[in-house]
Amino acid sequence: MTPTRSPRKRGARAEVPVTADAIVDAAFRLIEERGHEGFSMRSLATELGVFPATLYWHVGDRAHLLGLVEARWLSGIEMPTTTVWDEWARSLARNYREHAHRHPNVARLVSVERARNPENIAIPDAVLGHLDTAGLGDEIIHAYNAILGAVQGFVVMELARVIDPSDESVAENERDLRALDATRFPSVTKHFDEMANRALSLRWSAESHRLPDESFDYMLDLLLTGISARAARRR
Repeated sequence: MTPTRSPRKRGARAEVPVTADAIVDAAFRLIEERGHEGFSMRSLATELGVFPATLYWHVGDRAHLLGLVEARWLSGIEMPTTTVWDEWARSLARNYREHAHRHPNVARLVSVERARNPENIAIPDAVLGHLDTAGLGDEIIHAYNAILGAVQGFVVMELARVIDPSDESVAENERDLRALDATRFPSVTKHFDEMANRALSLRWSAESHRLPDESFDYMLDLLLTGISARAARRR
């Protein structure tokens, strides 16, 4: 993780000119370092040594700023080159997930908070364009929502904040889960060893923030195979 810099005193001369790009750079870094809990327009202004009004002047309100941060983040996602729609969707989903794990705090925040920037419609537009070639007709909206919802939902849940591994409550959480009552939770306790710290709702350490790749690919297989089957029936 990039070391946290000491913020300048407000009103001190900036190390670099305060521009929209400089503000977006600082916001990206601040979110990555501190997460959404430590990010606000006020904390960003303090970091840059300016008044909050300066930020609003250059980048608009919080939603507009997050839209610019999201655009910066999205620009790092590699777009697949294949033209086969399901291969393209699978590759994009994997690229999205890998990029989210490189910048987890930014990915988490822009996924769950409304950001305003029409330019960020490029990926949704590309998803729709490739789905168009599948021959789904009026089902295209449902396929689109299923793909975006499943992939983004999986990643957001996967990146859910976990307790600092140095916190003693990590061990307590693990003990509580391992001591589940088999009469109340028969299925979880039956499969606990294979799911422990590797399944949604059964994780307790920071190292478990990434679920097994096989689970993600399993979801993609079910989703894309199902969409392909529905498209085939329509044809």
